[in-house]
Amino acid sequence: MCRDTGELIAWECGDRGKATLEKLIRRLEKWNVKVYYTDDYQAHASVIPQEKLVQTKAETHAIERNNCRMRHWFGRFKRKSIIVSKSLEMVNLTVALFARFRVNGDVFEILRIGQTEPSIII
Repeated sequence: MCRDTGELIAWECGDRGKATLEKLIRRLEKWNVKVYYTDDYQAHASVIPQEKLVQTKAETHAIERNNCRMRHWFGRFKRKSIIVSKSLEMVNLTVALFARFRVNGDVFEILRIGQTEPSIII
């Protein structure tokens, strides 16, 4: 998440391992990230350059709140669920829609897609 705008700018589906983190860091390179705030997980220190890494739980509340909302709202993110497909494609589509219409935009905008403005009748 961008600390200045609060927008969700990138994500990577996978476990909390080094390979998944490396993919995410490569994806974030185009934003020229100045600092990464993370929890104390060891993989972060092995992948993120030390001069850009701040490991503290005090600065991760926004992304943790975002993750909690997704787990709460979408059955596919619960640990034991047979509600819907957990395919990588469906997970990425769900996160993309969540980012676009909840985190980075107006959730009610999705209801207005394709609609024209009503005429004013006096």
